[in-house]
Amino acid sequence: MTTGGDEVNHKGVADGLSHGNVCPQFDKLANNTLKGDEDCLFANVYTPHLPELSRPATAGLPVMVFIHGGGFVTGSGDDDIHGPSYFMDEDVVLVTFNYRLNTCCCCWVQDNIAAFGGDPHAVTIFGVSAGGASVSLLVLSPLAKGLFHHAITQSGTALASWVLGSPENNAAEKLAGLLDCSTEDVAAMVECIREQPWEKIAEHTKTLQPGFQDQLHVDREAENPLIPEDPHLLLARGEFSLVPWMSGLTQEEGALFVPLILGNRQVVAALSTGNLSAWARTADVVTADGVSKVDCGGDPIKEAKQVYNFYVGDRGINSSGLLPLVQAWTDRQFVSPMAAEMTLASHHAPVYKYLLDYDGPGRLSLAHVDLFLPGVPDYGTTHGDDILYLFSNDKLPLVQRGTPTHTMVRFMVNVWTTFARTGRPGSDVLPMPDWPVFTELHQRHMRLNAAPSVGERLFQERIDFWKTVPINEPWRHPVEDGLCLEGPNPEGGEQPDGDQ
Repeated sequence: MTTGGDEVNHKGVADGLSHGNVCPQFDKLANNTLKGDEDCLFANVYTPHLPELSRPATAGLPVMVFIHGGGFVTGSGDDDIHGPSYFMDEDVVLVTFNYRLNTCCCCWVQDNIAAFGGDPHAVTIFGVSAGGASVSLLVLSPLAKGLFHHAITQSGTALASWVLGSPENNAAEKLAGLLDCSTEDVAAMVECIREQPWEKIAEHTKTLQPGFQDQLHVDREAENPLIPEDPHLLLARGEFSLVPWMSGLTQEEGALFVPLILGNRQVVAALSTGNLSAWARTADVVTADGVSKVDCGGDPIKEAKQVYNFYVGDRGINSSGLLPLVQAWTDRQFVSPMAAEMTLASHHAPVYKYLLDYDGPGRLSLAHVDLFLPGVPDYGTTHGDDILYLFSNDKLPLVQRGTPTHTMVRFMVNVWTTFARTGRPGSDVLPMPDWPVFTELHQRHMRLNAAPSVGERLFQERIDFWKTVPINEPWRHPVEDGLCLEGPNPEGGEQPDGDQ
């Protein structure tokens, strides 16, 4: 329960051929068994070639520092999922690490990466899901300024409602209560928690965050806080690292989370019958923290009906036809907050936006391999599919050279590494038009597939709809403002255009 440090607790030559421990977590693919160790602050470095040890390298390679996904509570930087094979074809140095290291790892890279052939003056941070949100937070953090030179956020943003929680939701005090530690004195509380076995603390996290993820908090009273202000304010003021920033999402982000919904019979019943009262009661599953739980003085039933009418209408919904639900989750938790973040940032720094919607032969998808959650339906490119085109993993063999899938892998990795080298995304693997800068006026993006093309105002109708729902969202305004907007007549509301 301190800031991650860079103390070296070994002497002599360290074994760099095997991974360190993963952090304590429950493996969702192994009956939620507890694994890991509290000694888990490890980073991994992959390089295509080491410089001669007798003299420093004359010209280092671009460095790409990756933050893994996992809702801030699970996963690791190890190569079982985030293998380096595809990146090593591009002459870059790849660094992955476990949660909590963040700025500490970035500082370590600045001090040591030259010994691995990397250029400390050409560092790109990138991450997916909670890792993407972590990159967004590092871009906003004054502690990280000067530690990187480009940023890529994949399916994650600091403005999503699942990233930052309210100060009232003090997980440390709740944990202390579960561990019978007094909360009257903060220092004594922290010391008491530290003395507990990590296995006991891990077991209690099931109570603190029973879902798939945890939330972070802005602590303005902390010494040197990572985030000193509300992210929305920092973006609007231009108080962040003004580096080239690439950000994007997948076509159907929400499909990955459908198994969480199908496992709850009450939710399935609510969806299939259109019972608005039941829909409102279970909206925390439908839309993460839920329209019915946001304190805006509105009517939960009215808000639930507004969302239901827009996405479902007269079509109905059932366990075999959940695309409206997938789109609702996609739009609220990913599309809308990312559009807001890119719009605010574009006033101060060069921003590039993308949509991954590859649907060609041999498409790689988490719907076809159980890396995170079993039973993901195949509605197209979903949350996390991008990592399958960037990283090798233990669940799948390396893609066969000369296949369309291999071309897509080469294309994706080349786009990412080109951005790391130049600060502008591009590729010579597939014919692709010039990638325009994202601006508030035009809001252009690049569609990443077998025939890349430029689009404009991605999912605009669906974004506009969420702006009318009377809920308090961090992507609409600073959370502390507590503003709520008037929504439309719930009897109205158009259905989304699935081809948009």
